[in-house]
Amino acid sequence: MGVCFTAIWLSAMNIIRETALGELFWDRGWVPFFTTLLMFWSASILILKWNQLKHQRESMLLDVLPMELSEEITLDSLELFVDHINELPGTTQESFLINRVIRGIEHFRVRHSAAETVTMMESQSAIDANNVAGSYTLVKVFVWALPILGFIGTVVGVSAAVASLAGSLDSADGPSGMKDALNDVFAGLATAFDTTLLALIMSMIVKIPASALQKSEEELITAVDEYCNENLLRRLNDGQRNRRESNTNASPIAFRDAFEAVIGNHQAELQKQLSLMNDAATQIQQSLSSVTDELANAAKETAGLKSDISGSFGGLTQGLKGLNSVLKQLGEQTVVVQQVEPEPRRRWFGFGSRD
Repeated sequence: MGVCFTAIWLSAMNIIRETALGELFWDRGWVPFFTTLLMFWSASILILKWNQLKHQRESMLLDVLPMELSEEITLDSLELFVDHINELPGTTQESFLINRVIRGIEHFRVRHSAAETVTMMESQSAIDANNVAGSYTLVKVFVWALPILGFIGTVVGVSAAVASLAGSLDSADGPSGMKDALNDVFAGLATAFDTTLLALIMSMIVKIPASALQKSEEELITAVDEYCNENLLRRLNDGQRNRRESNTNASPIAFRDAFEAVIGNHQAELQKQLSLMNDAATQIQQSLSSVTDELANAAKETAGLKSDISGSFGGLTQGLKGLNSVLKQLGEQTVVVQQVEPEPRRRWFGFGSRD
């Protein structure tokens, strides 16, 4: 589609080649041809996505899960909904809504669990959102490439203008030659500026519709999520709800007996915990009493030790006083030390003395 649109557009521009618009595409080098191809390639992608989005919105108007078949979606009523979906008009395989509902029903049929189906539907929603975002990758690349091609055209045009100017200065042979050289310079500058201008305009032409279309598809995914939450997940019944209702509608006597049994178990457990707490409190009280007695004994021992120390210090004081008086008396008296000669020692057997 992009090549066909490019060929048709360039053919139309060739017809009006003498105008300013025709010169932009045919007299500005090779860059406008590639930028035109990228623009129409992106436009073809957006046209196909817009057509697909229109069918997606039409599928949102279908009653995929009618209440007439069953108010609840159970394992027994799944076949009714599957047959109804298969009878819907149009191509249902390309619809986000139909695809999401079919996947949810098939998962519920296999797993028999509403909770697991809810988790699977959340994962499928994330997958659809990623697919929508990924489908615009090529368009985003083209939007990025268009200005780059324009800048390449600028470089090519400026290079041609500089080369023409250098050649004219070398081979200028008069006013006419200078005029031709200047024409070549201006042609190169025209190529430089026009290719950049054309590429920037094409980039805007592609970017604005692409952003609007992507926003519309994201809103469609959100609408599909809301429909599945209200019409599929809320109506799923895997039997757990019936069991809860049957337990709720039980006889009052059975309910009373069950309540008394539960209360009795809790009361016995509470009595056990209270008994353990009383024992712990008794042990703590005994420990505190023993600690108090030990502190009292320690206080008594400390008081006795204090009195002993006081008595010892009193006796020591009296002794020091007596010693002081004795020293005083000794200081008033004269002490005479007399030397006594030792007796002569006798020799053995009484013979003489030993000097």
